[in-house]
Amino acid sequence: MRKRKLFLFDIDGTLFDNQNNEVPESAVRALRALHETADIGIATGRARFMLYSIQELLPLIRYQILINGRYILDGEKVIYEDSLPFGFLEALIKDLEELGIVYGFEGSDDEAISEMNEDVVQCFRELRLNLPPVDKEYHRKKKVYQMWCFCKEPQAAVLRERHPDLQFVRWLHVGYDILPKSSSKSKGMKVLAEKAGIKLEDIVAFGDGDNDFEMVRDAGLGIAMGNGTEKVKKAADYVTDSVDRDGIYNALKNFGFIK
Repeated sequence: MRKRKLFLFDIDGTLFDNQNNEVPESAVRALRALHETADIGIATGRARFMLYSIQELLPLIRYQILINGRYILDGEKVIYEDSLPFGFLEALIKDLEELGIVYGFEGSDDEAISEMNEDVVQCFRELRLNLPPVDKEYHRKKKVYQMWCFCKEPQAAVLRERHPDLQFVRWLHVGYDILPKSSSKSKGMKVLAEKAGIKLEDIVAFGDGDNDFEMVRDAGLGIAMGNGTEKVKKAADYVTDSVDRDGIYNALKNFGFIK
């Protein structure tokens, strides 16, 4: 019988304070204490090569639900992956090009972008991510697990109408992750639970964004950050303080998960 709980954390706005460009010291202390009695995982839209903002936490993390649930690791072992079909990518790229939208490909170990501009540079700076190389042919050479683009909401609305089977998950002010509606962090959590023999009731999930909504809702205990969106707060069992006000530490302490 499994006794250890699993704690899943989103990164941006949850573990990582994007405004102050840091993992709060209280969060580091909290996860070190938690690691003694529980398993720790992350659930993020990022791929594994994009985790340097939480580098100091990686030795504490066993499970990684990456690319919004499309790539899952147990330690270094890949236990689930679901890449996008080539024909699917070609059809989407055709519309992105027609609308003049800058787009990117996300693989398991690297990424590429269709072109570079100031919006791209600013977004990657805010996320503390390295700028990707420009390569429109990336999808012809490597597996793609997710696409993303930089556009305004009216353009995203056109894409939604043309591709009703896709979801466009917004991040920052001009970015969207593009992936099938069947994909989510929650689905990734459930796949991980099945493969690792973990009951959903034994999972505690932390998040702050709309793409954390289902995971926070479906976990045994869902905790929203104080800086989170209204959607994720309404889905949560508990709303903690914001990331820059020791939200993770305070929640874990409140529920008695750490001393």
